[in-house]
Amino acid sequence: MTLNMAAFYYDYRNQQFINVDPTTAAQTLLNIPKSRIYGAEAELTVRPTDTFTFHGGMGVLSTKIIRGDVSGTDVSGRRLSNAPSLTFNAGVDFTVFKNDAVTLSIHPDLSYQSSQFFEVINVPRLRQSSYALVGGHVDLETADGRYSLSVWAKNLGNKFYFTSRVDLLAGFGFDYNHIGNPRTFGVTLGAKF
Repeated sequence: MTLNMAAFYYDYRNQQFINVDPTTAAQTLLNIPKSRIYGAEAELTVRPTDTFTFHGGMGVLSTKIIRGDVSGTDVSGRRLSNAPSLTFNAGVDFTVFKNDAVTLSIHPDLSYQSSQFFEVINVPRLRQSSYALVGGHVDLETADGRYSLSVWAKNLGNKFYFTSRVDLLAGFGFDYNHIGNPRTFGVTLGAKF
């Protein structure tokens, strides 16, 4: 078993970020005079047998703007952007079958993140709520490692989520959004020479 842990605290002065003006879409570099971040991370790997491995990770994060103004709005007390308070991931590597010719293994995985804002004003309609993604792959590999076949899938639940959102409502009548990948799957063939 391997366990890695870390704790951290950052006291920022003049933290820089890109601000997008909702009326013109102009991007400017702004400073937040004072902000702070603290949190902790842990990674765990457990190998009870040669054929089974569990690995997981968790992060907790607290962010706060102590002093700042963005486009005439006092953002003191608000959360920093792209900072979910909880993230979690877990996966398993399990060898189902192994002989002198091939190895068959499965690798399911799960990731979770709590809600977050994509900008420091913390506009409620631009908040991404918490979500979890499930995926994995099944691998078949020759004993010498030369050839492999992998059948994989991501976002099996076809969860709809955003990876970024920009407020353009005042000037353009809509919000600009980046949408996360839907359910995807495929097959990968590999050969080593």
